[in-house]
Amino acid sequence: LDPKYGMFKYFEESRLIWFSDQTFEDIDLFHLIGVVCGLAIYNFTIVDLHFPLALYKKLLNKKPTLEDLKELMPGVGRSMQQLLDYPENNIEDTFCLNFTITLENFGATEVKELVPNGDSILVNNENKQEFVDVYVDYIFNVSVASLFFAFSEGFHKVCGGKVLQLFQPNELQAMVIGNTNYDWKELQKNTEYKGEFWAEHPTIKLFWEVFHELPLEKKKQFLLFMTGSDRIPILGMKSLTLVIQSTGGGEDFLPVAHTCFNLLDLPKYRDKDTLKSKLIQARSVVVKLLNEDRIKIGRAH
Repeated sequence: LDPKYGMFKYFEESRLIWFSDQTFEDIDLFHLIGVVCGLAIYNFTIVDLHFPLALYKKLLNKKPTLEDLKELMPGVGRSMQQLLDYPENNIEDTFCLNFTITLENFGATEVKELVPNGDSILVNNENKQEFVDVYVDYIFNVSVASLFFAFSEGFHKVCGGKVLQLFQPNELQAMVIGNTNYDWKELQKNTEYKGEFWAEHPTIKLFWEVFHELPLEKKKQFLLFMTGSDRIPILGMKSLTLVIQSTGGGEDFLPVAHTCFNLLDLPKYRDKDTLKSKLIQARSVVVKLLNEDRIKIGRAH
């Protein structure tokens, strides 16, 4: 999904991705990603996909709107809203728009018509809604039709059927990327222990004291450190089980997370300050790497 591979565009303002109409990759790869997305739902697995809600609308045969453009491209979306809200009758002179869209194509500027002879049709007070509608349609439908079709085919190959139509787009999105209904006490309750640890072990008691004192953002970062995502499954914390096991290293060692197994290797720290310091240090490394990846993605765009 990294935009450096050319399959998706990264929009820095929203930190979301969308299909790239300039890709050279085989269409089958989009089919494969659709299958992976469908498998995430089938297996109740969270996948860190930074797609806008429009993707899930399209999967449910619902039409993206200006609100979806605002989510993906906030600056452009605001401009379109300003156009619609403009009260005067001199739109032609004020906005100087016609029915075209200007795109960047490998460093060159390319102008595409949104309707036949669009370059000769000025946007005015009577047709401004039509202009916004065809602009939104181009971004979410026309420009990526073949790519989304392949993705959708792969997705519905795993998650097809009438039951899918019971979902709203935001519910389907939550099935894939999880939700943010955090219940930290439930997380503690569902955690399992291995090695020398049990629920009342002194180190474990210190661990949960430290954890519950953390602010929300730090707790979310710990969840990311442990599971690879700061969101939780659609079924809530009750469906998320962490495992904490003791390690033979001394107090100089950092905790180590195995995200594929939701497993934390935790040294047997004896005091609260040391445990807190080591836990924050280990978690910060992951957050730093994540931020570096986001910077690289932004530069690739």
